[in-house]
Amino acid sequence: MELRHIRYALAVAEDRHFSRAAARLHVSQSALSAQIRDLEKELGVELFNRNSRNVGLTAAGEVFVARSREVLGAVSRLVSDVSARSNEQVRLTVGTITSAGRVDVGRALADLTRRHPAINITARPYGSEVVIEGVRSGAIDVGIVGLAAGRLPKSFAAAPLWSEPTAAFVAPDHPFAQASSIRLEDLRDHTLVDFASGSEARVQTDQAFAESQVPRGKTLEANSVDLICSLTANGLGVGLLPQSMSALHPELVCIPITDAPHRIVHAITEPTHSSALAREFVELLAAQFAT
Repeated sequence: MELRHIRYALAVAEDRHFSRAAARLHVSQSALSAQIRDLEKELGVELFNRNSRNVGLTAAGEVFVARSREVLGAVSRLVSDVSARSNEQVRLTVGTITSAGRVDVGRALADLTRRHPAINITARPYGSEVVIEGVRSGAIDVGIVGLAAGRLPKSFAAAPLWSEPTAAFVAPDHPFAQASSIRLEDLRDHTLVDFASGSEARVQTDQAFAESQVPRGKTLEANSVDLICSLTANGLGVGLLPQSMSALHPELVCIPITDAPHRIVHAITEPTHSSALAREFVELLAAQFAT
């Protein structure tokens, strides 16, 4: 069991509805339902009574919610106590997607370290949905996420860094390898290699296929850029990745998709607990794209 399981269950308990809770958490309803099912399986009990109109708590669910609030309160106090003992140290935690493309996180952190030599930095790769939850909870100070238009939580402070389309990636011997460009329609009968269902990256491609009224074919799911590229290079399908990934994976052929979805890469912070150091780091990231 992880803290996100607790937060997810509390959101469902508070909203009494999976769709509303998923929207508040900025995850898909299917992903939220799967996480709750995993939690119930681990606990060996059902936490929620489900029907077509709303969701109610079982007796076990009432106990879980009450104890979960105590756990989250204890975690918050733990963080505060540790921070109080370490107030002589300056810390910054950065969560970033692995497909940040032209966003040079290392360069911005190096610039920040030169300004603040005593800084302690933690930088970790995650999917956009995990970064968003980490920024919301305060576990991550600055998040770098790639989202479709309209998917950014309104409560965050966000600096748009740059935008790019999704492209098709294939092995050199693939039939598409000589094409100058393709359309989503051309992918109808091909196996796709894409991010896992429910992830922000997958939401973007799912929406694009739905809007183009093109059914997705068989999809192999992977949880990292490197794994998608490995599966693609071994001829298992057509990889769907941000176009900038072509510079990092020259072993693959990158083909533009003329009606591809676009994503916007943002640096995000939570205004209620954003530090001056976090805001300075965001400014350094944004400066990389200043014209």
